[in-house]
Amino acid sequence: MAMPKIPALLLMVLLCSLLLCGCGGQPLSKREIVHAVIFAQQGEHYSVCLLLADQNAPEGESAFKTASAAAPTPAQALENAAATLPGTVYYGLLDAAALPVGADWEQAQEIGLLLYDRAQPAPELSVFLLDSADHDWQQDAQGLYERMQAIEDHYKVHCGLQQLFTQHAGCAVPALPQGGGYDFTLLAQKEKAAPRRCTGLTAQLAAFLAGQTTRLETTYAADTAACTARAEVTAYGSTVQLHLHGADLRSLAAPADEAALRKALEADLQTSFAVLTKATAASDLFHFSFWQQCVYGPNAAPKTPTLQILWE
Repeated sequence: MAMPKIPALLLMVLLCSLLLCGCGGQPLSKREIVHAVIFAQQGEHYSVCLLLADQNAPEGESAFKTASAAAPTPAQALENAAATLPGTVYYGLLDAAALPVGADWEQAQEIGLLLYDRAQPAPELSVFLLDSADHDWQQDAQGLYERMQAIEDHYKVHCGLQQLFTQHAGCAVPALPQGGGYDFTLLAQKEKAAPRRCTGLTAQLAAFLAGQTTRLETTYAADTAACTARAEVTAYGSTVQLHLHGADLRSLAAPADEAALRKALEADLQTSFAVLTKATAASDLFHFSFWQQCVYGPNAAPKTPTLQILWE
């Protein structure tokens, strides 16, 4: 016997109900909806700020509110912050998280697992490292959240929560800068390497190598030139190829022809690549060893990676 068809209107009502209730029965309007979680470390303690939707905010005022707390561990700080709220905390719409500015790989793993346990399903969650400024959570949390969103939107850089766990000995995470653009931090096991924070062109090259962006927009040659391009990375053996598509090169000082601008950018990219190669030699954050083993075999002696820049 054929099952009766569910009328389209009823199906729409069911879907709307699931959306509004967050698949948990209680309407989202009755929950504390978290949009960002920001961690900082203060000596031996952790401070955490929840940026939440303020569903009772008068029109024309900020649509966000904050809840914060401190504790010896990230988990306890997060629980303490949630305990200050009158409603049930809902992490299903969480779309940004910031790790402490000085976080190492072990701390990134700890906080990442903490967020993973709470944030499902939040597939668009973006992870950053905090900048080094002192922050007042009530005054600064919304601005930090908007900065993370703006960087991701403009520079097309994205580090999802799952990328904290894709390698067994390290991870790479974009970071909020003190100035423009974005920084990029290389985190490895303590016995392999200390955390390294990259800036400027080196940060953007690291993001390409980590597969977290395809947009190059930076100054170079001591800020006397600028470049915007779509970029992608391929590798064959020990040769890493950086493909620059439709590059727009501009001199910010004395006039210079395109050949000179290309040469200057290539020189700075090679310098940045050497820095990154040395910094990740023990942790292999950019999978250089994997690409070599694919071509030369698992028992071949490792070669020093080289960068080839292709203008396309």
